[in-house]
Amino acid sequence: MSSHTDYPLSVRNLSYRYSKSQPEVLSNISIDFPLHKITAIVGPNGSGKTTLLKHFNGLFLAQYGEVFVNGQVLTKKTRKTIQKQIGIVFQNPDEQIFYPKVVDDVAFGPRNMNLSRAEIQKRVAQAGKLAQISHLMDRITFNLSFGEKKKVALAGILAMQPEILVLDEPTIGIDPWSKGHFISLINSFSPEKTVIVITHDFEIMKSVDNIILLKDGEVKGEYSDFNSFYQEEFAS
Repeated sequence: MSSHTDYPLSVRNLSYRYSKSQPEVLSNISIDFPLHKITAIVGPNGSGKTTLLKHFNGLFLAQYGEVFVNGQVLTKKTRKTIQKQIGIVFQNPDEQIFYPKVVDDVAFGPRNMNLSRAEIQKRVAQAGKLAQISHLMDRITFNLSFGEKKKVALAGILAMQPEILVLDEPTIGIDPWSKGHFISLINSFSPEKTVIVITHDFEIMKSVDNIILLKDGEVKGEYSDFNSFYQEEFAS
C-alpha cells in the first residue's frame, strides 16, 4: 500500500466500536481513495459502511487507527479545517435541508464560510447548474419530490466546493428515470473531484473506477471493475 500522502483520502488500520461491551463495527480497515476517481463502497446491511463514512469528515473520530485527508491526520483539532475539504450527502435529504426556499438552502453552507455576497451568489448559481436544479431555485423545498430534494441536498454541498464528495445511497427512493439521470450526474464529477459512493445499486457499480467490498466491518475485496466483483461475489 502506498503512502497516505499519495491520496486525497486514506484510512489506516481503523477500528471502531460503539461501546466497550459491543463487538467492533469496523475492524482494522485500510483503504486508499485515488484522486479524481469514483470509488464505490458496497456490502450488506450492517457491514459498517455508514460508520466508516462518518469517519471521513470527523463526525466520528478514530478510536484506533487514523484517517488522512490530503495528508493531514483527522483529529479533534484538525476536524474543522478538514470538513471544508470533504462534503457528505446523506441518504435522506430531509436531514440536510433546513430552509423553506431552495435558493436559501443551497446558500446556507457558503454563508457560513464568511464569503462575500457576490461569491455566495456565484457559488449558488454554479452548484444549481451542476446539480441540474437551476429551475427549482425559487421553489419551496417541502413541495419537491424525493429525487428533487436529493439534488438540492447535493447542490448545498457542491456550493461549498469540497475537493472530496461522499454520497450515501444516492439512488435509493427515486424513480428509474431519475436514477439514470443521477448516475450520469455522479459520473460528471470525477474529472475534478474525488468521489466516494456508498451503494447497493449495481447500475452505479457498473460505472465506477473502483469497488471496495465491506463485510462484518472488514474489507473483504477490492475490485477495479464491476465484472470482476460480480463474478467473485455472485456468479461462483
